[in-house]
Amino acid sequence: MTTRRSFLQAVGFGSAAVAAAPVARTLDAPADSLRAFANGTSDAAEPWWLFAPLAAGAPAGLGWSLAALSPVERGAAVLTLQHRDGRSARVHVCAHAGAPRGIAHSALFDLLLMDGRTGAEPTPESLGRVLVGLAARLRKNELSEGAPVQSVARLLTHAERVRLYGPESLT
Repeated sequence: MTTRRSFLQAVGFGSAAVAAAPVARTLDAPADSLRAFANGTSDAAEPWWLFAPLAAGAPAGLGWSLAALSPVERGAAVLTLQHRDGRSARVHVCAHAGAPRGIAHSALFDLLLMDGRTGAEPTPESLGRVLVGLAARLRKNELSEGAPVQSVARLLTHAERVRLYGPESLT
């Protein structure tokens, strides 16, 4: 079983590929270098391994299914969920520095629902429950032996992304 320490070593703790250790980057880092890190070129594919064995088209429960997952762009991978009634939800998979902000999270990753709402309305219960279930799947997979961590090496925290790109550009 992979430990958090060996996982961090595998992604090159202390190097530019600090996928699971956003605490190594500080919010005081110059925006230019953080932006360059997040926008760096990568041949990484969509990080479906995070949700394995689920893949595109798989049911996630309560009428929701996994429609798509983007590669990491601008510091996050975007998971699109589709409900059988036609609703969809965009969930940004980000890193977190020990203070997750999303509806659900794992030890290393944060699931942020980016639906353009202000937080005045509650998240639909079925969607919240599905996100909690997906976070449980993340916990099982994030430290798996041989995980292709390069596919998430450019994840940033939500705060870093807001600082770099502005909140209005992250929907």
